[in-house]
Amino acid sequence: MQIKNYYFRKYLPFTQAGIQSLLSYRLDFFLYRIGDVLTAFVTYFVWRAVFLSSSHPQLNGFTINQMVIYIFLSFLTTELSSSDGTWTIGEEVKDGSIAMRLLKPINFNATYLFEEIGHKIVSAGMIIPPLLGGMIVYQFFNPNVVPFNLENLVLFLFSALLAYLINFYFNVCYGFSAFVFKNLWGSNHMKNAIMAFMSGTLIPLAFYPQLLGKILQFFPFASLVYTPVMIYMGKYDINQLYLVIFLQLFWLIFFIFLSKFIWHFTIKHLIIQGG
Repeated sequence: MQIKNYYFRKYLPFTQAGIQSLLSYRLDFFLYRIGDVLTAFVTYFVWRAVFLSSSHPQLNGFTINQMVIYIFLSFLTTELSSSDGTWTIGEEVKDGSIAMRLLKPINFNATYLFEEIGHKIVSAGMIIPPLLGGMIVYQFFNPNVVPFNLENLVLFLFSALLAYLINFYFNVCYGFSAFVFKNLWGSNHMKNAIMAFMSGTLIPLAFYPQLLGKILQFFPFASLVYTPVMIYMGKYDINQLYLVIFLQLFWLIFFIFLSKFIWHFTIKHLIIQGG
């Protein structure tokens, strides 16, 4: 117990720094959130037009009301599972400030993780109550759309936690390439676009060609958004539920070990710039 308390105290300052840094740029944070909300509403109106132009009440197993739940829940899940590891590592390599982090006698990855936990405490505290609470109220008044299920909610939160950890370690792995390439600005935007396409953020994987959709569900990106949302909506039977949770745990362990492997080789190529 004393070891755990010592470990927590050692990294607590990084969590506090994460909270303070987010609160220091409140306007920037609010503007990003407003942009995300506008994106969600634009996506809603696009899908509304798609359903209204169709002669069928359902498309690939979704009604228009279920699609509304999917859109805003995918927005919430994207916020919960997002990670800035690639961008942060890339910027610190570029300006040389990563040297200060490397000099500390602590775990390199853990410093980023606990710093992001500080960000998540603030952002999740502001986003979850109105958005998730609003959806739950909507479900209570419209039980025929997606009935509220407490078990699905708990599994969704657990799956969203795994999604964040997968995304964090994936971004750390990608961020380590900055040790070699020095600047990841362009490739980071490309990575984010590919992830949005393959994670089901923009289009549910059920709308992809059948073979492609099934293949993408085994990729780690589906575990970031599509899996938690489909769990909440009760779209999986018990066997599918076990499978997708197993896949999330598999990808989490895979990227944890991959980050250690990549670190071992890329740290030799690090050249401190600026600073």
